[in-house]
Amino acid sequence: MKIYNFKVVQILLCFGVLFFASKPFFAQSLEGKWNIAKIDTRHSTLIEFTKDSIFFYEFDKRRSATAYQVKDNRLIVDKTSVPIAGEFEFVNSQRLRLKPNKAKKTIDFVRLKPTKTSLTKDEITQMKFEINYRERAIPIIFDQAEDKTSKAMRLEKLDATYFISFYRETKRKGALAIESISPKKIMIYGFPEEPFVVSGVRLNSTESMTHANTVSALSENLPIAKALVGMWFYKSIEGRPSLSKCTKKTFFRFTEDLKIETKPYAKDFSNGNCVAGSTINGTYKINGDKEIEVTQNGKTEIWKILSLSKTILKVEKDGRALVLAKQ
Repeated sequence: MKIYNFKVVQILLCFGVLFFASKPFFAQSLEGKWNIAKIDTRHSTLIEFTKDSIFFYEFDKRRSATAYQVKDNRLIVDKTSVPIAGEFEFVNSQRLRLKPNKAKKTIDFVRLKPTKTSLTKDEITQMKFEINYRERAIPIIFDQAEDKTSKAMRLEKLDATYFISFYRETKRKGALAIESISPKKIMIYGFPEEPFVVSGVRLNSTESMTHANTVSALSENLPIAKALVGMWFYKSIEGRPSLSKCTKKTFFRFTEDLKIETKPYAKDFSNGNCVAGSTINGTYKINGDKEIEVTQNGKTEIWKILSLSKTILKVEKDGRALVLAKQ
């Protein structure tokens, strides 16, 4: 009988420990700072959970705060606060998914943790990396603005976490946290879609020049195929003086069904007229994120993509860099 009672006590004690240990699980897991898992946003939203309060930040600037409670898998907050009340779940130990009552879509946040690195901020900003996210090669180049759009990536630090912040002029449009960075490799987390964590390698000087103007690819989340569709006019050709207004009428038209139309224009120096050449039709396909394979008049050539944004396309064609502008 004593043995039985002893076993019962053991079971009850074990149950009690499990019960009381699991009861505050959500609150313990929520505590800390979380960054929104979104790249291009109106605000760089960051939230911080303490034992009984939620603080809302626009990156490093605190905007508001409210008390909260956890009941099962629901966040309960004051009705007059930021509308964040609703269901939540942990995608994993580092990723929180909220479904606010007043929102149609879920919102993911990633838990911030100190960046693992032995490098200084100045050393990191001098380095250039390339990551591959969802079959797109994307260069990470700090403090270099893109033509016209004034978009740039900046290295910023909050507490012990380094971030790649995306700017349009002086406005921060989002930020991704850096998990680790070394002279050879970078690990970034907080992407909106899987893979949530992406690694990249350091570029050498030649590769860095190749990717000099592609900072918008990640911040715009723009697929190469979609960005390419449209009419692209001559802007400049490497090794040639400024192009005339007539030559700048020359265009390439890329269509969604993978067809390409080339329309050349040239100045007739005998009379000064701008003369349109014959239209050349053909097909194209995109090889990865770095090449356009163009076939016209039975001849196939490779255009190497040096950079691409919504309005500027730079390719290496016939051994020269050709810059095109979309209109």
